[in-house]
Amino acid sequence: MKIAWICHFSNAEVRKALKLSDQVHSFAPWITNTIKVFENNPEHELHVIAPHRFLKRSTSFETEGVHYHFFNPGIPFWGRQWPSFFRWDLWTGFKKNNKKVGNWVNAIKPVVIHLQGAENAYYSSSIFQFQGRYPIVVNLQRMDPSFYYDLSREAKTRRAVEEKILKNFPHFSIRTQTMEQDLLSVNPNAQTHWVRYNIPQPRACETGPKQYDLVFFARVSPSKGIEDLLRAAGTLTGEIPGLSLCIIGGVSSSYREYLNEMAAPSGLRLVWKGLLPEIDDVHKEACKARVSVLPTHQDIIPGTIVESMQLGIPVVSYKVGSIPELNAENESLLLVEKGDIQGLAVQIKKLLTDEEYAAQLAQQAQRTINKFIVSEDVLGQHIACYTRVMEDFHK
Repeated sequence: MKIAWICHFSNAEVRKALKLSDQVHSFAPWITNTIKVFENNPEHELHVIAPHRFLKRSTSFETEGVHYHFFNPGIPFWGRQWPSFFRWDLWTGFKKNNKKVGNWVNAIKPVVIHLQGAENAYYSSSIFQFQGRYPIVVNLQRMDPSFYYDLSREAKTRRAVEEKILKNFPHFSIRTQTMEQDLLSVNPNAQTHWVRYNIPQPRACETGPKQYDLVFFARVSPSKGIEDLLRAAGTLTGEIPGLSLCIIGGVSSSYREYLNEMAAPSGLRLVWKGLLPEIDDVHKEACKARVSVLPTHQDIIPGTIVESMQLGIPVVSYKVGSIPELNAENESLLLVEKGDIQGLAVQIKKLLTDEEYAAQLAQQAQRTINKFIVSEDVLGQHIACYTRVMEDFHK
């Protein structure tokens, strides 16, 4: 079976093969991890088509039996992004990118195309040219039935592309019940296929003294709840002297300064680690904390929560998206209604002051995540999905 993925990701191995410096950090690890289940498989030939920043010209290579095809999504022969005052890519509807993807797909002639994410228009817009010509399944990397974006020109384009894909394509791969419900509210005729990402099992944190009370590792933004966390933790500093929060993730200098000023009156100690190069570095640093907190405002099941549960770090989050599904059978993490700052503080304090309860919660979380996510047959799910999509297309 010859399969084409259209996606966006980066890892150290890819950058080495493309002869690029580490100007771009690794991202979208779920793509890297799931590619691995297709490696050195004589029955299935996977072709991965993706943009990559700072790449000056299109490049293809093969490693471990997987074929990679990367293109420059920015200014030709330079690899830089288009400047904000001259968004040629937006004005042309990403014509250059779409042509690159089209040339590769037509040369590969796959039996099925898997679009990994509808929300990133700079590559997802390329899928429209294949509608009716190839069997296609769209993987939902996020699901927001309100299609909320800011008012920028780029955001309006992203919304238009995402909404058109979700409402007009018939097949979607999903990972949670909530995701399916939200999709059907947008596209009642959608056919859904249960397909997980491959999730490697990191080694659990070693026992011993901790350097931080709390850890936040995600995109440092209001939507991921960093400001809510600062407000909640700030109310606890009188009861828990020296309360510390380690923050791992990319952040602008201006926003970092704003958060420092926000935390200063309460005496909350912030430890900034920035954007660490690889996921193993993130895990190593996160393990130095007693509690992981991610009060995200809208999400499916974030990698931060999955990885914290795997590592054995007790978790506090908001009750949004598909996150409550992790508590369906047993309490595996503590949940609070979105925006309930006091409730967030209460649950954080509960884990920091009751070590026995925190340890029991972390152990149950490991059992839950291993049972419902890690142990699933990811390759089998993909192939079953592709088979059904192809059968429906060729009826």
